[in-house]
Formats: sequence, structure tokens, C-alpha cells
Amino acid sequence: MTNYSNLLLDQAYLIIENEGEEVSLIQVLMQTNKCVLVEIHDDEQTTFWRKKSDPIFEIIDQLTDAQVEAYDELFEEEDTDYSEEIDAEHQEIYL
Repeated sequence: MTNYSNLLLDQAYLIIENEGEEVSLIQVLMQTNKCVLVEIHDDEQTTFWRKKSDPIFEIIDQLTDAQVEAYDELFEEEDTDYSEEIDAEHQEIYL
């Protein structure tokens, strides 16, 4: 059975953690002897620990560095636009 010990440090994966769940993009940030620190990319980036022995229903794909960069670029522009809107709103309040 596939588990978190199959994932490599500093790599990104598309996985289904439990049967019936949606596909998630995760990155392995850190490893200890028995656990991994994982960051999940969804509406908000969240980090959590999993035991290396915890099962993963399916590892769908391992992303290349270029694919991770392309993914990051998609959401960096969105974040920048949002922060510029907030700055513009605050400027109007102070004027």
C-alpha cells in the first residue's frame, strides 16, 4: 500500500489521500524519522504532519519543477491583484 514514506522531500504531488476525496496538490516540506510535514495547496495553503506509515489512496502524479513554477505563477498574479485592490481601498479611506 502507498503511504507518506513514498513521497520525496521538496517534491510536489497530486494525490487522493482517501478514497472518494478530490485530488489535492501537496508538497513535502520536511521529514523526520517517522513523520513528514506536508503543505497542501487549496484555497489556503495549510501545513500538517502525517506519519510516514499513514496510507495514501493514490499518488496520481509527481510534478516537475517547471509545473510547480507554472502553478505558483497562476496564483501569484491573483494574490498581487487582490493586495493591490486592498491598498487602493485603504488609500480611498485615508483621502
